Amino acid sequence: MNGRKLLILASATVIVTAAVLYGRPLLDRPLPQDEVEALVMDAAQRGDTVALGKLAHRQCRSLSASERQPCYEEFFVKLSSGDRVRLALGALAVLGGLDSRVELDGHVYVHLIGIKAWQPGRPIGQVFSSCTGLYQSGCYHGVIQAYLTAESGVDSVRAATLCDTIEADAPGRWLRFQCAHGLGHGLSMIHNWDLPRALTECDWLNTDWDRQSCYGGAFMENAVASSPSGHHAPADLLAARDSAANASHGEHEGHEMGSGPPPFKMRDPGDALYPCSIMERKYLPGCYQLQGGIILNRVNYDFEAAMVECDNAPDFVRHECYLSLGTNSSGVTGQNTKRSIEHCSHGNPDYQPWCFVGVAKNYIDMTAEPEDGMAFCREVPAGKNRQQCFVAVGEQIRVLHMTDAATRERLCAMAAEDGRDACRYGSALIPPPPGLPLIPGQP
Repeated sequence: MNGRKLLILASATVIVTAAVLYGRPLLDRPLPQDEVEALVMDAAQRGDTVALGKLAHRQCRSLSASERQPCYEEFFVKLSSGDRVRLALGALAVLGGLDSRVELDGHVYVHLIGIKAWQPGRPIGQVFSSCTGLYQSGCYHGVIQAYLTAESGVDSVRAATLCDTIEADAPGRWLRFQCAHGLGHGLSMIHNWDLPRALTECDWLNTDWDRQSCYGGAFMENAVASSPSGHHAPADLLAARDSAANASHGEHEGHEMGSGPPPFKMRDPGDALYPCSIMERKYLPGCYQLQGGIILNRVNYDFEAAMVECDNAPDFVRHECYLSLGTNSSGVTGQNTKRSIEHCSHGNPDYQPWCFVGVAKNYIDMTAEPEDGMAFCREVPAGKNRQQCFVAVGEQIRVLHMTDAATRERLCAMAAEDGRDACRYGSALIPPPPGLPLIPGQP
């Protein structure tokens, strides 16, 4: 090899080495922590969520699945500090497009962002309104969890007025739902996942709508926290915050979450419908709306087998169980429309429509964009399933735009022609059109 070739080879080696060490594009190797911090600061100042999402991917993508989640968690906990909630959520959305696993675990990450967002002394309504609906609105739930666990206790007055306080800064029915639902999460967590106690305290809320929303949060917390991945990261972050506060003040501050095993058995390996099977009647709709994940975990995500289990639920809530399977199908497939339609096409045809309802509503819950649910419903084959799918989109539009009938009309006009009246009916714009309402369990 002549001298010129050696010089070219040596130069190329230096360039590649420098690229590895100093973060040139398209290379896999993680960067040193001090360089990451400098890049985060620079991207944050520019509001560059794309650069931040790519940086998180680069730092963690070479790790195993079990190591990658804690890596992402650490990245976004640090990024979320200093009023950077929207920036962190934007970067997480970018990361979700680079790593499909993030779509599945996204709810945990946004919980962490919400927990980090609220600090004692900050107006909770303003912090709450900085969240978005990304990944099933977990940021909102994290804010509520942080607030509840930082205070000295929760009584009936504080619980009943919390969402009124938040609504003054963050008005709207959809945001009020996120508050009441987040309250259910928070009550469960501060009581060491004592589900019956959390439900009893949800009963402090003044309206049935708020109470049902709170029940759903408590049941969701029970289902997620008892799953293999669990809500360990949010709990650990809250515990670390409380420990730091106690150490700095030399005394107990805030509400210390319970330690030791939860006093309530969160799952029963011998009963696919537990805890719903032991709940009072008034809690059953909220419970079965969140039971799908527990059932699917038990049957190894066989949706046909899961629907057999749902068929054992009481008649008046059986459709809620089917709905929960649709919600989970949306999540486990990463919003894959074709696969979710396949999943929901099993089971009893008289309850199938509510599985499609679960998918459509979850699509919208992920982004607060009705068009995402519309796009799903357009692909559903004609018939009752498609019709009820568009009703569900209308119901979500009504929640998002409760006081704006003109916007509800405009959005429903975007539905497929055969779904417009179903959407308008779901959005409380017209009386039931022919064929509606569908009654669960009836042909």
